Amino acid sequence: MRTPKLVLAIALIMLFAACSKEKSVIDPSNPTNISKVKTYTEDLTAGGTHSAVTYDLAYDNSNRLISMISESSAGDKFLFKYNTNNFTGDIYAANNLSIHEIFFMNSNSFVDSTFQYNDTQDTSTEKYIYNSAKQIITLKEYDYSNTGGSQLNNTTHYTYDSNGNQVSASDDYSVTKYDYTTLVNNLVFGPVNIPMNKNFVKTTSVTSGGQTDVLHHAYTFDGSGRLSTEKITTDTGEILIKTYTY
Repeated sequence: MRTPKLVLAIALIMLFAACSKEKSVIDPSNPTNISKVKTYTEDLTAGGTHSAVTYDLAYDNSNRLISMISESSAGDKFLFKYNTNNFTGDIYAANNLSIHEIFFMNSNSFVDSTFQYNDTQDTSTEKYIYNSAKQIITLKEYDYSNTGGSQLNNTTHYTYDSNGNQVSASDDYSVTKYDYTTLVNNLVFGPVNIPMNKNFVKTTSVTSGGQTDVLHHAYTFDGSGRLSTEKITTDTGEILIKTYTY
């Protein structure tokens, strides 16, 4: 079984934030201050169970994210190390390395390709293809072995609206579509320069195997217009609440 990419874990945090404006908060399109995230919490209710985890974040002198460490279990963590032309990301569970991934950068300092191995002895690689607007238009995923080399496993194609927002992602197994608000995305959170959506997502629709699941996004902001919480609900009752402190 393929282990989810570290880059995808970060993408869940960075790329697909969404927002619905609350009357009682400052318009996030004009924040008075944008700061680094100090803590990040995920609170999930699904299938009759509830779980929550809070991570403390740390940065280097260049304001790059270097660690996300669980407050309740310090052995559960994300660690990042930066080199001249690449950076590495490691996921640990109970202090045991679960995923190691190398991210190679292109001339625009965006992710060009990756190489990953995990604790189940799976190895995989990725290749990112950009258009002239520096938007990701194709992602190719490969399974890798010493004997067979790289074998294409999945290809994802992306499309964008006139504001530069990603509106669809279609791979070999599913189609994901995004509907946006007009509010400007001001969340700064992640280890590397990844192309960002201009606006916040309002709904996400995922179609796979003839079934479509819809996610609804609602947000609150602090007094400086910074994102405080993101609440994602599904039509089947799952609730995910992301909380940010600065």
